[in-house]
Amino acid sequence: MVKLAMPENTIMLSAAEYQALIAASAERDALRGELRFVTAQRDLAQEKLRAYKHELFGASSEARHADQLGLFNEAESLASSTGSAREELPGTTVTAHTRSKRGRKPLDPNLPREVVRHELPASEQFCSHDGHALVVIGVETSEQLDVIPEQVRVIQHPRVKCKRSAKNVPQRKITRNVRCDNAASQRRSAGIFHGSRAS
Repeated sequence: MVKLAMPENTIMLSAAEYQALIAASAERDALRGELRFVTAQRDLAQEKLRAYKHELFGASSEARHADQLGLFNEAESLASSTGSAREELPGTTVTAHTRSKRGRKPLDPNLPREVVRHELPASEQFCSHDGHALVVIGVETSEQLDVIPEQVRVIQHPRVKCKRSAKNVPQRKITRNVRCDNAASQRRSAGIFHGSRAS
């Protein structure tokens, strides 16, 4: 029998150990590939974040030429191909710029509504000039958002408009909000105020 000389750094493995070593090596290679993919995704996300921060906080006077828009920035070109998520506001176009539409946005029509009627007493439903009954020609409705914890509703306040001399028509007063330019009700404003003071 001839004995083969083995180098000193040789390790003897059984078939099961050899198969386990091959499987571990394949798993390591798969994990390295996955790590490269995740690292590339992270780098792309960081580049997008940097570009968004530059667009948001960078100098607004920076001029861009039309032929150089996507020259060195792959992240912006990828983002533009997926579409922008910005919502365009309705407005009026002026020669130099676009003017935003003024006023509050209307409250969601799908919210439940509670109508609070402000009607004049029977003695005040006559014109002070000629004594004729006031003729209703329209209703002006203001809305305020009333948020009760875990419950949201809109309270409408319609006020009657009459035909005769509009300056002298008596109207019931609507209770004013804590802040007049605010659509929140007094209950919600008080909840916000007391909640902020408690913390």
